[in-house]
Amino acid sequence: MTVAEAEAIARARVSRKLAEHSGRVAAYAADLAERWDVDREDVLLAGWLHDICKELDAAAMLARARALGLPIGPVEAARPTQLLHAPLAAAELGGRGLSQACLEAIACHTTGRAGMGPAARCLYVADAAEPGRSYQGVERLRELAVADLDAAVAESAGQTLMHLVHRGAPIHPSSVELYNELHL
Repeated sequence: MTVAEAEAIARARVSRKLAEHSGRVAAYAADLAERWDVDREDVLLAGWLHDICKELDAAAMLARARALGLPIGPVEAARPTQLLHAPLAAAELGGRGLSQACLEAIACHTTGRAGMGPAARCLYVADAAEPGRSYQGVERLRELAVADLDAAVAESAGQTLMHLVHRGAPIHPSSVELYNELHL
């Protein structure tokens, strides 16, 4: 699949606002990939495609995930739109000529997971810190992203966990595993 094809898929499947976000993520992830010697095309493709299932309603997302045999635990069942859109997109895109690194990046861009590869790390940080994001701590995340990718992943994981704790939201086990991997 080419980057132009990935962009076309994203623009056909999501709102204009979400497609613009995907374009910013793709560009920022590509910049990080160049900086950290990661395959640029993998992260460009993943950036464009990472949210193609995000605007499905919860019932449709759960049905599609079940049909594809994706595991649905209690946390995913409670927050399907937030937590299943990533693995669902990767599952739907399997067999379309994307590398395993690209599919991994798409699948874990929301929760992260222990042992993420370099492309997944670039996308994880880019999704959290793309230029359209504005929240307390995003500038620090951007600074870390150019100094130390692993430190940026750790910072993003920590920020996400603190945000979820403050909201009283359930925390995906993969997010906890990622945080623990980076902080032990």
